[in-house]
Amino acid sequence: MSVISLGENIYQVDVNYQGEPERTSCYIILAEKAAIFETGATPGIGRLVEALKDLGVPPGQLAYIIVSHIHLDHAGGAGALIREFPNARVLVHPRGARHLVDPSRLINAARQLYGASFDVLFGDIYPVPEERVHTPEEGEALDLGGGRVLTIYHTPGHARHHMVIYDPASRGIFSGDCLGGHYPLLSRSIGRPYVLPITPPSEFDPAAFMETFDRLNRLDLENVYFTHFGKVTGASGIIARNRDLVRVYAETGRHMLAAGGGVKDIEEALWSMLWGELSQYGEFKHEKSIIDLLASDMGLNAGGIANYFERMKKR
Repeated sequence: MSVISLGENIYQVDVNYQGEPERTSCYIILAEKAAIFETGATPGIGRLVEALKDLGVPPGQLAYIIVSHIHLDHAGGAGALIREFPNARVLVHPRGARHLVDPSRLINAARQLYGASFDVLFGDIYPVPEERVHTPEEGEALDLGGGRVLTIYHTPGHARHHMVIYDPASRGIFSGDCLGGHYPLLSRSIGRPYVLPITPPSEFDPAAFMETFDRLNRLDLENVYFTHFGKVTGASGIIARNRDLVRVYAETGRHMLAAGGGVKDIEEALWSMLWGELSQYGEFKHEKSIIDLLASDMGLNAGGIANYFERMKKR
């Protein structure tokens, strides 16, 4: 299992989510204290523990386990990981903390969604002891020592309980899902980073996303450390692309639903946009590797867009 050095004492670990490479990155940041951003699901925890050993980090040096939000592909392994590190605290948005302390609702919802696949994908999900959970405020600083200070920002849009960390040393944002997903397979195929927003049910909020993009644009940023997946330079362009596509996604959903369509119609429209965009780089339409890569994400994005407008009707 390889640990990739990204410079500035940042290390990337591929936790092989869903048994596949290049799906989920977790990051280790080293200074006098160590921090982990994202745990991934429980089956990948062994990779993180092994990575810390390979880097020579004793268990007592890990101070912070930071999760962008409580979705199980980001935080499902938090309860298992913290058992290995006696001095660590789990940092989570205030809205999400209770679900780490008592993950029963998360487990039940995920079992309904994933059915028999749940145990393979997520394994055992353990509660995090309440006294080891910290809920950082907007703009809170995390001092790792030796001059390395991270800052927490609350970044709704993907979910109300989403947060990121900003690292001035690397001019980097550890973005969770707020700047979408980066697809290395597609990026290699077209010769440039390929990023799409992530807009699943049930908290996708275009207006909140716009506020998040404004907040991030005020930072001195160059690098984005995607949970899905990897480091990409050119943060301003990534923010701009997300802003444009979130608007397009919302307008597409509005139009489709007003015309009597549903989730499947929105999904077909998202695929049509994707094929149209990729056509300028070559003949990709209906390529199986791309369909396999994006099928789940496209369905979730379409469902989140439709769910947003359903919620708006009830207001």
